[in-house]
Amino acid sequence: MSVQANPFKRTTIIIMFAIGFAAFVALLYGLGTGDRLASGKNGQAHGASNSLVGYKALADILRKTGTEVQYSRSAAGMDNPGLLILTPNPFADAEDLDQVMQDRAYVGPTMIILPKWQVMAVPDPRLKKGWVQRIGILGGDSGQSMLKEIVDVEVNVAPMDPEKAATPSEKQPLTVSAVGGPVKIPETPVAMTGDYVRTILPGPEGQGALIAYLDDGGVYAQLDSLDESQITDEEDIDSSYFPVVLVADADLMNNTGMADKQTAEHALALIAATGISAGGTVTFDLTFNGLGTTENLLTLAFQPPFLSATICLIIAALAAAWMAFNRFGPAAREQRSIGFGKTALVNNSAGFIHRMQRGYLVADPYGEMIRSAAIQAIGLSPTADREELNRKLDMLGEVNGSRFTALLNNLNHAENSHETAEHAAALYNWKKEIIG
Repeated sequence: MSVQANPFKRTTIIIMFAIGFAAFVALLYGLGTGDRLASGKNGQAHGASNSLVGYKALADILRKTGTEVQYSRSAAGMDNPGLLILTPNPFADAEDLDQVMQDRAYVGPTMIILPKWQVMAVPDPRLKKGWVQRIGILGGDSGQSMLKEIVDVEVNVAPMDPEKAATPSEKQPLTVSAVGGPVKIPETPVAMTGDYVRTILPGPEGQGALIAYLDDGGVYAQLDSLDESQITDEEDIDSSYFPVVLVADADLMNNTGMADKQTAEHALALIAATGISAGGTVTFDLTFNGLGTTENLLTLAFQPPFLSATICLIIAALAAAWMAFNRFGPAAREQRSIGFGKTALVNNSAGFIHRMQRGYLVADPYGEMIRSAAIQAIGLSPTADREELNRKLDMLGEVNGSRFTALLNNLNHAENSHETAEHAAALYNWKKEIIG
């Protein structure tokens, strides 16, 4: 019965290797990226959220209108040129926000959208992942505590006329804007006031600002048509500053607001007025929403410029594996250092003598061995006279023009290992031809 040498088919081994290799690379990538693979559909107020309070609709509108949109999950995203949109949660650190503002003063415009709603997940499997229910308004306390390191403001839920608040949404009161057409005032609007905030979109009855910019000494002509900067000292003005836009009422930018055409158009006009170039980049930060991650060596391995080296290593590994699958013949078995049998013993002894360069020591014993074998083969007495025995061996004949004594004399007078081997072979050939 024949026995198959390999219990697995070649195709099976290749498939097993491909799956295992792909799983290993995916594991390394997952360990490196960490929370970057986490879904943004957690119902919270950030740029990747599809809930009522999220801003994914704004990101989608920007993409469809030719603006590049990025999501940042690390501190490195704070240095991206273009507009940076921060959507901090109610517990964000005010000092961290202030540091971002200072670092981006000469990098690009920044927009801070304050949190407005408290939400809870809806336990209904029929609803899409990430959908939530609003359970109340946060009020102004969280916004004030968040901005205290940046600017001294008061953030409050603006009062509304009960009759106007009760009217249908299509008849909501409008408010004028510095960067676009009239905008519907959200229900339960949140407005802010302060000595260093300048109104872009006023609140109901002109009380406070739903959207404002920070009067920090920069020159922002595109934003100040309603409320010009009050910094007049030439020493405090810096025309190279980028603006910081503060959005007190998140309903003007979130998914709820983007359902209204006027509000969506105003959001696009506001982003354009921050000063980003046509087709520029808008970055939604996710680190202030708990979706950030830290850099590590595995992360760098899958990012430029190290990504090219990683790809080369993967290709090299695949090439080595392919060569292993296509090698010629079975695997070579390891040979013994010292083999079995007389032939192996002779070969090993000869190798040892050659390595020690003692070949000249075996010339005389080998010649005497051939001489004794020849004398015994023709029936002569080994005790007879040596000269007489050599004369009788010469009488047996010659091979290649040489008789026994000449061949023996050549061997005894060899000067190196090469001559020793050559004359020993000639003497052995004489014995084989003459005596057998």
